[in-house]
Amino acid sequence: MAFADTISNSVDATVDATAEIMPLNAGGANGSTTLAVTPENGDGKNGCNLTGSTTLTLNLSSSNPAVATVSPSRVVLTSCSDTKTLTITPLSAGSATVTAGQASNTTTGTFDLAPATFTVNVAAPAPSNTAPVLNVTGVTAGASYTKGSVPAALCSVTDTEDGPSTFAAKLGAISGTDAAGGVGSQTASCSYTDKGGLTASSSVTYNIIDGSAPEISYSLSPADPDGSNGWYKSPVSLHWIVTEDDSPSTLKLTGCQDQNITADLVATDFSCSATSSGGTAATQTVNLGKDATAPTVAANGASGTQGNDGWYISDVVATFTGTDATSGLLAKSQTVTSSGEGATVKVDSPAFTDIAGNTTAAGAASQTFKIDKTAPGVSYTSAAGIEGTNGWYRSDVVATFTGTDATSGPATATKTATSDSEGTAVEVLSPAFSDNAGNTTPAGAASQTFKIDKTAPTVSFDSIIADSYFGSTPAEPTCTASDGGSGLAGSCKVTGYDKTVGSHTLTATATDLAGNETAVTQTYTVKAWTVKGFYQPIDMNGVLNTVKNGSTVPAKFEIFAGDTELTDPALAKFTLAQGTCSPLAIQDAIETTATGNTSLRYDATSGQFIYNWKTPTLAGSCYTLTMTAADGTSIKANFKLK
Repeated sequence: MAFADTISNSVDATVDATAEIMPLNAGGANGSTTLAVTPENGDGKNGCNLTGSTTLTLNLSSSNPAVATVSPSRVVLTSCSDTKTLTITPLSAGSATVTAGQASNTTTGTFDLAPATFTVNVAAPAPSNTAPVLNVTGVTAGASYTKGSVPAALCSVTDTEDGPSTFAAKLGAISGTDAAGGVGSQTASCSYTDKGGLTASSSVTYNIIDGSAPEISYSLSPADPDGSNGWYKSPVSLHWIVTEDDSPSTLKLTGCQDQNITADLVATDFSCSATSSGGTAATQTVNLGKDATAPTVAANGASGTQGNDGWYISDVVATFTGTDATSGLLAKSQTVTSSGEGATVKVDSPAFTDIAGNTTAAGAASQTFKIDKTAPGVSYTSAAGIEGTNGWYRSDVVATFTGTDATSGPATATKTATSDSEGTAVEVLSPAFSDNAGNTTPAGAASQTFKIDKTAPTVSFDSIIADSYFGSTPAEPTCTASDGGSGLAGSCKVTGYDKTVGSHTLTATATDLAGNETAVTQTYTVKAWTVKGFYQPIDMNGVLNTVKNGSTVPAKFEIFAGDTELTDPALAKFTLAQGTCSPLAIQDAIETTATGNTSLRYDATSGQFIYNWKTPTLAGSCYTLTMTAADGTSIKANFKLK
């Protein structure tokens, strides 16, 4: 049966199933030994079974407690570096066997407990010869030490008769998967027999670990790129070299695949990282790219002075674009300028080179152009416009000109030009003409003269109406007009005058004999009066005033034209309308009534208009009392008669 880890004592230098012997004297000094864990990798689980928070609980017992006892009777091991010291108390002459039994195991591995067993031989009291006490010092059972830094193991003896002594422990061979590299488990053993013939032995097993990380290097073949800018044009091989001399069984690689690059490859990072029980090596990265393919070249347009029908009237700058899918181009586009004229002027591409140094020769692509530089001839043909009398035009004149070209033909056979001034001799110049090749005859190659009058008369108001309040609007203004061309057709006229409240626009219009008309406007505002009230005892804003029918209610208010208060009772009138009583309206009783007739007067003492309104005698009815000023402004109040 294979076991992952071994539980052993330190009575002697071996780790085996044979029970070691501990000699003691009855009534003499107690004996001691140490329990330790040694990883064996025997059950498929590498390393220590006691990892994380797992534990192994052991029960310790003596086969003959009357001869010797063991303390403690239970221990808990939590890691492979955890050790437990056992104390053996000799009681009487005889022999007893100390064994370990598994009480609980929270790991997924198994443990071999046989090597923990040992025999205690207790001799009768012999005052003349006390058994020696032996301890292994310098190293600790289950401890781990870095290779090259393991402390010296010593045997330390205490003997009553022989006295103390110290000597080097015997070191066993290193065991484990990486023992050849000096990494694994090692046991330091001690044995001593005193002069009275009593023998004591002990051993300590510890671990030697790797303290150095792996090393990474690589080689390239060929070592140096044969292209430009670090690129290979020929095949290249990458070989990784990873070394771990001390603990090769724990070596783990990430990446580190050798590469044999034969096809084109964009610049790519290849990496190698390595770890072992000795640590982690720094990641090495190699960037490789291979490009053995020259760029492809294509025409990509042109620039120049373009005419019509695909013709150019200047030298053409042809653009060519290169494409390279791997390393890219030193220059993505280049231009070549044409020379000569004709219907098929050919322009060849220049050479293109990629970043890796591959070159495509000139002429891999080409473009063909039509080029012509001869301008057309121009002559006047006819004119159009609004004609007046005596050969005058009352508008701009549109003159038509004809172009002729003996080579590629005119792009447009006829063109027009429009006059831009007035007078008895307005010259209209021909526009520019281009032929189908794009050659242009500049404007003014031909011309024609015309009589043009398109200026309308001038007209103005003789006065300006300012904004005013209703009742004080100025009189309607007159206008004055003149014309320096064909003269006026009658006098000017003013329209749009109005005295009512609102914004009004006046228009003054004049027409000359050529039919040109001018209209100017001015705007003025007749402002409404401001009415304030009704004042108490009447409530406004939708309130339903309640009052006994037939009583007289004083309606008080004020009228202002701007800041000026108006006092003429003729400026206001009252109307009464019967309506439906709303049950939802807010009601408020009239606190004060008046006496007298229903007349409107201005009370200079209070500075208010007062209208004593005699209410109807129809109880339960509702009325709306409205005061309307002469400018149309009004206020209203609602009443319910009781």
